[in-house]
Amino acid sequence: MTAFRFGRFEIDTRTHELHHAGVRLRLQEQPFALLALMLDHPGELLTRDALRERLWPGGTFVDFEHGLNAAIRRLRAVLGDNAECPRFVETVPRRGYRFIAKVESENGSGAYQLKSTVENRVRLAVLPFSNLGEASVPESFASGLTEELITQLGRVFSDRLGIIARSSCNRFKPSDRTAGEIGAALNAQYLLEGTVRSGATGVRITAQLIETHGETQLWAESYDRPLTESLLIQEDVATQIVQQVAIELLPDRAATRSRGALPVTG
Repeated sequence: MTAFRFGRFEIDTRTHELHHAGVRLRLQEQPFALLALMLDHPGELLTRDALRERLWPGGTFVDFEHGLNAAIRRLRAVLGDNAECPRFVETVPRRGYRFIAKVESENGSGAYQLKSTVENRVRLAVLPFSNLGEASVPESFASGLTEELITQLGRVFSDRLGIIARSSCNRFKPSDRTAGEIGAALNAQYLLEGTVRSGATGVRITAQLIETHGETQLWAESYDRPLTESLLIQEDVATQIVQQVAIELLPDRAATRSRGALPVTG
């Protein structure tokens, strides 16, 4: 593909030209190449490693991290895009970037058609929360919390998060398999898991978000609540966890949702 349209922008990779509403814009070589690559793969996550291999090949003496970050900043400046609430270039934390707007490509006869995209939702598996065995907290409490998390995540972020079915995740309770093995089995980039245990006067819930490819922890937190109404505790803590997951995985949506559907109660 050599020519694309998105929003009111047009780009021709043959002539190295970018126009907005008919006005030609100046864009340096590296940001231009970055944009062209993204437009050729709309909706697809382009990892930092993939971008380095394509745009900063071996033998290119450049500080890759600085070069990529600078190219992204310049591209966003020209497009009038905002990293916190992107219309075009979305940052996938710790992984790479994704072009999220609709893209039309020239079909060879001078006409444009919508370019097909890949499934662009991040896939998240909520593993069954483990009850550490205290009699004062029944097994159903951990199950109810897991169900509440899946429900909230699916209800609020279904357009950008692919939540793995609970029946599929239940196969890994309990499990001695690694995060990488579970992620591969479920085709999930991230896992959310945790525990429930009770103390003398309350319950402590811990949660952690794990990136499966590198088997690294992205976020973790604990929540202490009095042993009162189980349903209220589950809803409250699930809301807190969902908000934090959104901040980690969908930073643009987290800010919007936190002002409406997901109030933070502390």
